[in-house]
Amino acid sequence: MLVTLVAILCNAQLCMEKVVTTSDQSGITMGTCAVNAQIGIADWLAKGPYHDWRLRSYKCIMGKYVPKNEV
Repeated sequence: MLVTLVAILCNAQLCMEKVVTTSDQSGITMGTCAVNAQIGIADWLAKGPYHDWRLRSYKCIMGKYVPKNEV
């Protein structure tokens, strides 16, 4: 089953959801997502365009997930 790791990112005025990875892209499982999500998100933030954003929370979701435009 597909697993999706979603980060909720905030800056001073806006929060948004972004898909960090899926099991199709990285081979994560629900268990590894729950245990290692923070490490993966930190790496993703450091290497991507959202390095100035603050991580508010994250979630591991079974199946495909379409992020909301604004949280």
